[in-house]
Amino acid sequence: MSSAIFRPRHWRPSPSGVEFSRYVTLEPMLSAENWGYCMKYVLCALAACLFIPNQNPAQDPGVRTTAVQLLEKANGLSMSPNLPNLERTDVFQVLDTSSPVREGTFTRKVIQGVGRRDETTFGGYHATNIYSRSGLSTVRTSELPPAPVVTLTTITPIYSVSFADDDVIHAIVEKAGAGEQKLRCIEFDTIRGQHFENNEICVDAVQGMLASQKIGNKLIHYSEYFLFAGALMPGRISFSRNGVPELEITQTMVELKEAPESALAPPPKASIRAWCTTYKPAIGQSMPQPKMGSGGSDIDVVIRGIIEWDGKIHQAVVQNAAERPDLGAEALALVQQWVFSPAVCDGRPNTEETTLVVHFHGR
Repeated sequence: MSSAIFRPRHWRPSPSGVEFSRYVTLEPMLSAENWGYCMKYVLCALAACLFIPNQNPAQDPGVRTTAVQLLEKANGLSMSPNLPNLERTDVFQVLDTSSPVREGTFTRKVIQGVGRRDETTFGGYHATNIYSRSGLSTVRTSELPPAPVVTLTTITPIYSVSFADDDVIHAIVEKAGAGEQKLRCIEFDTIRGQHFENNEICVDAVQGMLASQKIGNKLIHYSEYFLFAGALMPGRISFSRNGVPELEITQTMVELKEAPESALAPPPKASIRAWCTTYKPAIGQSMPQPKMGSGGSDIDVVIRGIIEWDGKIHQAVVQNAAERPDLGAEALALVQQWVFSPAVCDGRPNTEETTLVVHFHGR
C-alpha cells in the first residue's frame, strides 16, 4: 500500500548560490573505477526484483542453475572490460499517435576519470547535464523530464537484470525469433504484493546476448547488436507497455579520440549543484489510499512529481493512465493530498524528484 520511489533527484540552494545535489538509483551513478559512465546493472528495479512468499512452488534446481548462467552470460556480453572515452547517441521515436511530440535525441559524452555530458531534446524539453566529481552543472527547461525521456534513460544503453532468490523459474524453452534467429527463453513467475506476474527473458541461442525481456506489463526487444570496446551493444531497442508499442530507439556508440576536459565546461547560465555529503530521503507522513473495490482488477497507477520543501507533491503527472484514465485522475488527486517530511541534504530541507505507485484493488 505504500508508495514506491525509484528515481529521486535532490538539491537545495545554498547562501553562496551553489545548490547541493545527490542523485541515486536509476540515474546512472559514477564509480571510482569508471567515473563518468556506468552500465546499469539494476538488481532491484521496480519491475525486476520482486518479492514473493517463502512457500514457493517446487522448481528444478538444474533449470534454475542454467537460467542464471544464461542471464549472467547475456549481461556479461554487454559489459565492456575497458571503456574508452566515448559518445553515445540515441534517436528515439514515440509511437503513441496522441503524443504531440514524436521524436527526440539523447547524447552522452564520457571522459573517463573526469565526468560526462548528457544532452536531451524532446519537443520543448531541453536539458544539458554535466556530471563531475564536484557535482552537476545543468541547464533545463523543466525539472521533471517527459515520460518518454524517463523511459529512454532507464532502458539504455541496455537494461540488465538478475533473478531474485525467490523468483520461480519454470522452464527454458526454444523459440523462433525474427528472421532465422533462434532463442532460449526463460519462463518465470514473480509476485509483488498481491500482483502475480508471468515473466520471460529470451537470449540468442547462438551468441547468448539479450533478445527480449517481458517483465510485468513491459516488453523490451533488442536487435542489431554491434561491437564496442569488447562489448555487444544493441543498435535498436523497442519498448512496449500492455502490448502497446511506445518507443523505438536507434543507438550508436563511437570512441572519442580527442576528448578535452573543456567538453565538460558548464554551459552559460548553468545551475551548479554539489553532491550531498549526508542525505535523508523524504518520508511519508500522511498518505491516504484509494478505496478498495468489490471486484474487478488490481491496477497500479504511476505518478511522477517533486516533493518540495513544504512536504507536498508538485508538478505531479500521471505516467501510465492509458489503461484506466479514470483511475489516473483519481490517483493524481489522491497523491496531491499526501504529506511528507521533506528530504534533508546536509542538514537542510531539500526537494526530491520521485516516482510513486498508487495501488487500486478490485477496481
